[in-house]
Amino acid sequence: MHSPILMFQSTRFEIVQGEDQLTNPGIFGRHLAEWMAKELPRQGYQALGDVIPEDFAWCVPVAAEDCELYVACANAEEGWQIYVFADCGLMARLAGRDPRSGAVAGLYAAVRAILEEAPGITGLHTE
Repeated sequence: MHSPILMFQSTRFEIVQGEDQLTNPGIFGRHLAEWMAKELPRQGYQALGDVIPEDFAWCVPVAAEDCELYVACANAEEGWQIYVFADCGLMARLAGRDPRSGAVAGLYAAVRAILEEAPGITGLHTE
């Protein structure tokens, strides 16, 4: 389960040559993910450890009670993209205790607020 994708432009996040060796070729976003991890506490969220390279993005693991919660950060055709996703155990979902939608919605609102308030972020919209 994941949130809508937040798309935007910014020149504040540099691409480090070779960072896509830890993701798929052409997938960047490490500095964006590191910046987001530092900004989350202003909205009441805490990043857990270092950002994680995945095939599709650089992910920020976020403290959550009932599920694994992440902010995925990557380059896009004309800028940057961020979305929030969550995973929880199959047994919790089968037992009717699926906390993902509430967890994703809350973190998504926090991430959007961070982007709306940050200098140097333009063209913020969802896809």
